[in-house]
Amino acid sequence: MDPANRLLHSRFNRIMAILVWAVAAIVAALAAWGGEPSLTWVYPAAALAAFLSWAALWRPGVGVGAAGVHVRNVTHTVDIPWEALIHIDTKHALTLLTPGQRFSAWSAPAPGIMTSRIISRRPLNREGRAVGSMPRTGDLMGSDSGDAAMLVREEWRRRIDAGLITVGLADEFNVRRRWDIPVLIAAAVLLAVTVWALAASG
Repeated sequence: MDPANRLLHSRFNRIMAILVWAVAAIVAALAAWGGEPSLTWVYPAAALAAFLSWAALWRPGVGVGAAGVHVRNVTHTVDIPWEALIHIDTKHALTLLTPGQRFSAWSAPAPGIMTSRIISRRPLNREGRAVGSMPRTGDLMGSDSGDAAMLVREEWRRRIDAGLITVGLADEFNVRRRWDIPVLIAAAVLLAVTVWALAASG
């Protein structure tokens, strides 16, 4: 599939990734400052934490391109052709349905109760509530799931209205799922090095 023309990421997750990187850097710096040989395991552990925060918090995203929806999760990516898409759900997270399959986006979770209360006060969501068309929690604009769902729905509807998608042929198109082998290998190596360093320091 072609690269996504627009790619959305979770703002909250990216903030958390930055925090994890900062903590990992501080811990590694303190270990280096102390110079204790028994703390050498801290360096691979900090590297592992930084890598996992990149893989799980910074990297995932949802995008749209000419060929369909691109979902980049922690361990794999999914390319869903527009023709294969039959429904978009946001109950727990942005979930794209194709015949017999469901694909959830790690980077687009539905907001919790407190977050829903905050973003429901935003002008766009207040107007929807005032006219009696308040969306479900996962569809609220300003939430990760709501913003991603709007991006996908608008492009999907535009293509249907333009006659670019033939309705009723979804089961004739294949969804492509690919495991991110380099990410899995890197995580396994860093974990093994961390365990080895921890055992050696003991």
